[in-house]
Amino acid sequence: MKLYEIAEFTQGAFINRLENSSSENELFKVKPLSLKEFNETLGLNYRMSREKNAEIFVAKKKLTPNLLTDTNSIILNIHTQKIALLPEQYTGLLITNNFIKIQLTSYVDEAFFEWYFNEHPFVQKQLTVLCEGTANSSLKLSHLRNLEVDLPLFKQQVTIGKIAQFKKRKKSLMAEKNRLQQLYIQQNLIQSITNLGGSKNDNK
Repeated sequence: MKLYEIAEFTQGAFINRLENSSSENELFKVKPLSLKEFNETLGLNYRMSREKNAEIFVAKKKLTPNLLTDTNSIILNIHTQKIALLPEQYTGLLITNNFIKIQLTSYVDEAFFEWYFNEHPFVQKQLTVLCEGTANSSLKLSHLRNLEVDLPLFKQQVTIGKIAQFKKRKKSLMAEKNRLQQLYIQQNLIQSITNLGGSKNDNK
């Protein structure tokens, strides 16, 4: 079946078209979804030194629920062709033009679909072909809608989804363990240099 048969899509908005400073409109302060939150959800490194997406003010009439993140939808990064099921802590973020919101039907498990889309060879092969030859390797909404999917029974989806979530959690914990170990080693090395410096001064 095609993906559009089991999902609805919302293309993210351009910030400069939404941002509003006029006092004539009722404005809401909202934080755009950034690559930092997206990558952290998938357990990926985020190497940008600065956070670009500060809070902005948007007119109430332009801020529709479809443009905000929630725990029941999946977010696609059109440049990396990866999707993420965002945790509750990232609910209510503005979806920008780098992302597409995917709302699946009730008989598709979101945790399973995150794994299926990101890792299954059947999907990955299609994505490689669809993005081949494009200058910025971004996935168009029209291509996404027509992506072929072959899903198992819902009960099997739930089982696979739980395993995939455990796998992602383990990866995240291992990465955090490695980070803390590296920090510990670094601090010990710095302390050793400090102690050596003190010893040299004492011998003078």
